[in-house]
Amino acid sequence: MKLLGAALVVGSAALIGNTVARNYSERPRQLAEMASAFAVLETEISYARTPLSDALARACGARRGVAAHMFRQAARLIGSGELVPGDAWETAVRRAYASSALAPEDRDVLLAFGANLGSCGAEDQLRHVALARERLRANEAAARDEASRMARMWRYLGVTVGAMVAILLY
Repeated sequence: MKLLGAALVVGSAALIGNTVARNYSERPRQLAEMASAFAVLETEISYARTPLSDALARACGARRGVAAHMFRQAARLIGSGELVPGDAWETAVRRAYASSALAPEDRDVLLAFGANLGSCGAEDQLRHVALARERLRANEAAARDEASRMARMWRYLGVTVGAMVAILLY
């Protein structure tokens, strides 16, 4: 019975460590999705001259995930006329951020982009899209470095803490 209890303690702590590690591993993937969606948005604006709500909807395509949810929601809010583009983008970012693995600096990049969304001409808009994409790529590189260090640490920490608690209890 004690052995089963110890195994449950170690397993639970390892699961917690893996959950935290997964967040660190998920952030670079979500940032790559965002940067990819911004690249498509840039193409839609520069070559197709697509209206903003349609460009945002096409930027996420048939993908799933945080980026697709954010772009789709912003497109819906702009298309329905509920909010002006900047406010619609901010609302979409704040809603998607809550369920994402993104860091506050990633959210700040997205919100800074939204401050100019729809308020300037196509050329200026393209510069803002390119800037946001490059900042997201830089954040992605930093997140990959952090994920490689921190994910491994949290996995080991979960197992180690679980083993320590099991030893202390039994």
